[in-house]
Amino acid sequence: MKGRSKILAVVLVLAALCGVRSRAPAWSVSEEIRLGRRFELQARARLPLVSDVEVLEYVNRIGGRIVATLGAQPIPYRFYVTRDPRVNAFAVPGGVIYVNAGLLLRASSDDEVAGVLGHEIAHIHAHHLARQQEATQILNYTSLLGMLLSAVQPAVTAGAIALQAAAQLQYQREFEQEADYQGARFMREAGFDPRGMLNFFRKLLDDQRAGPAAATPYLLSHPLTEVRLSNLEALLRDHGWERETPHNASLPLARVQVRLATLLEPASDVVERYRRRAMEKPEDATQQYLLGLALLFTGQPDLADRAFERARTLGLQGTEREIGRAWLARRDPAKAAEWLRQAVQRDANDAVARYVLAQALRALGDEAAAEEELDRAIALVPNFEEAVQTLGTLAGRRGEEAKGLYFLGKAAYLRGDLDQALSYWERALPLLPDGSDRHAEVRESLAELRALRR
Repeated sequence: MKGRSKILAVVLVLAALCGVRSRAPAWSVSEEIRLGRRFELQARARLPLVSDVEVLEYVNRIGGRIVATLGAQPIPYRFYVTRDPRVNAFAVPGGVIYVNAGLLLRASSDDEVAGVLGHEIAHIHAHHLARQQEATQILNYTSLLGMLLSAVQPAVTAGAIALQAAAQLQYQREFEQEADYQGARFMREAGFDPRGMLNFFRKLLDDQRAGPAAATPYLLSHPLTEVRLSNLEALLRDHGWERETPHNASLPLARVQVRLATLLEPASDVVERYRRRAMEKPEDATQQYLLGLALLFTGQPDLADRAFERARTLGLQGTEREIGRAWLARRDPAKAAEWLRQAVQRDANDAVARYVLAQALRALGDEAAAEEELDRAIALVPNFEEAVQTLGTLAGRRGEEAKGLYFLGKAAYLRGDLDQALSYWERALPLLPDGSDRHAEVRESLAELRALRR
C-alpha cells in the first residue's frame, strides 16, 4: 500500500511537471467567489482579526507577489490575519486566505511565510476544496459555509464540532501533493526560495512528533507525512530550486513579530525577551530597534526613544517614524511632527508615517493638514481602519456629512461591526452623488449586508 501511495504521488508530480491543467469543479467560478465573499463578511463579525496595518501589509505584499505570477485571474485574492496564537492558515474558495498570528510568529523568514501562502494559493487556484466536496458529496454549498466557520474558529461553536468540521475539510493526499508542487513553483517565480515551504512544514512535523499537545491546527486540514516531505525535497533538488544558505528573518517580518507578540502575550514577557536579546548583542542596531518597538507598543515611549536613538547611533537608517511615534506618545506633537515629516520625506509611500503625522497635526490644531495626510494614507492603503475612522470623524465635524458617513461606515465594516456599517451607509447613500464611485460602492455593499442579514 505504501508503494502504491508513493507511485500515486510521483504520478501527480509528473502530471504537474508536464503542465496538466487542474480540472475545474462543477461549481462555477462566480459561485466560488460568492462563497468566499459570504465567508469574508461573516468572518469580519465572528473572527478576531488583526487590524494593524503593518501586519496586514506584510502578508498582502508577500501574497500579492505570488498571485502576480498567476497572470490575469478571475478570482480576486484577499489576505487576512487572525488574532490566534496557534499555528494555522486556511483558504476559502473564492480567493480568501487567513493566516493565524501564531503562524507568523513561528516563521523564521519571508520564504517560510511565502511557502505557506503559496501552498494556500495553489489550493484555491486548483479548486481543491470544491472538487473534494463534490467527489465525496459530504456537503452542499450552504453547509460548507457553516462548516468552514466552525472549523476555523472553535469559539463560534463547540470545540468538538470544530474538530469534526476540520477533519471533514481535510485535504486529500493528492491535493496536498499538488499544492506542494504548484505552490513551490509559484513562490519561486515570485522570487522566493521554495525551500522555505519545506523548512516550515518540517518544523510542523517535528512539533507533531513531540506529542499531541504540540501538534498545530494546521495539520488537521493539511496532514503531513515524511513521504510527502521527502517527495517535496526531491522535487526541489531535481529542479535545482534549493539555495545553500537559508534566509533569516527580514526586518519587516521581525517588526510584525514584535507587534503580534505585544497583542498576544503579557507586555512584561515581550519586553523582557527583546531586552535580553539586545543585551546579548549590544552593538547590534537591529536588536536595539526591535527592543524600542517592544517598549513603544507596550506603552513605554521614554525608554523606546532611548532604544531608537541607540539604534540610530549604531547606524540603523529609517528610524524617524518610530522616534516620531515615541514623541507623540510623550505628548509632544510638535517634536513628533518634526520627525514624522522627515519620515514621509524619506518614504512618501509610508502610510503609517502619514497617519501618525496626521495625529500630530490634529493635536496641534491643524485639522485641514491632518485630513490631507489621512487622505494620502488611505490612498496608499484603502483598508487602513484607524485612518478611515479618523477621516470620517474629521469630515463629519467639518460638515461634510456624506464623506463622514461614508468613511465611518467603512471603518465599522473593516472592524466587523456590520450593523453599524449598515446604519452609516443607509444614511450616506442618498447624500452621495448618483453615478459616483462611492455611491456605487455603498449601494453594492448595502445589498451584500442586507442579504447577509436575511
